[in-house]
Amino acid sequence: MLNAADISLALARTLGDGRALAIVSLLARDGTALAVPERMLVEEGGAVAGGTLGERSLDEAAGRYAAAMIADEKREVAVAGPAELFAEEADRRRLGELRVLLEVSRPQPEVIVCGGGHVGQALARAARFLDFAVTVIDDRPEFTSRARFPDERIRLITDDFVAALRSLSLTRASHIVIVTRGHRHDEICLKEVVEKPARYIGMIGSRRRTTTIREHLRREGVSPESLHRVHAPIGLDIGAQTPEEIALAILAEIVLVRRGGAGRPKSADGPMAKAR
Repeated sequence: MLNAADISLALARTLGDGRALAIVSLLARDGTALAVPERMLVEEGGAVAGGTLGERSLDEAAGRYAAAMIADEKREVAVAGPAELFAEEADRRRLGELRVLLEVSRPQPEVIVCGGGHVGQALARAARFLDFAVTVIDDRPEFTSRARFPDERIRLITDDFVAALRSLSLTRASHIVIVTRGHRHDEICLKEVVEKPARYIGMIGSRRRTTTIREHLRREGVSPESLHRVHAPIGLDIGAQTPEEIALAILAEIVLVRRGGAGRPKSADGPMAKAR
């Protein structure tokens, strides 16, 4: 049986690796609350990291449900019963009435900004407002100074872009934004991260320039699947002009990737649009 120390250790290890973990607790069975809930831990993809709910088919069903919750990004807590866990009526009858609590713990999402120019500066400020952990990389000391980024919570790295990116642990909690001072540095950064497991990779630039970089990387052996993951040109099309507006467009796209959505105005399908 899992104890508090087991759960705490598993959370520290998993979240430290940038992965989510679900704590699944069997609270009641046959209509009776359990004095000590049975628990198990489920990782991204559905692998059980420890514990059991006491029955293999229940572990499998709850594991699938937990994995779907982790992938959803919009659900943190749920209470499920036989109807939610099992598709087959026979399974529902066999296990009887039960209540399962699922709680998802996620690592703090991070934004890694390659380039400390005006857009990178605005993006770092806005990302902190949205409670992302933020790291800014630039090879020019004046563009990673505290005078430019006074918020002490923003991590600053002054180094060669490739060396700096290799020093970081890039995980599914990472969102990489490439906004350096020129296309050569943009391409260097993209080549370094394009096949990493980051949730989001975006690169600034015109369609012509981003197409050229794509073709360079394709010729160097980067797979189409990896290239398709890259958001370039970066951001949602909101007509952004200023660095602050461009930062807003980029972060809106990051939120869309994390949370899901159509990216269109909600009012398009709202009651006011149907007024006659």
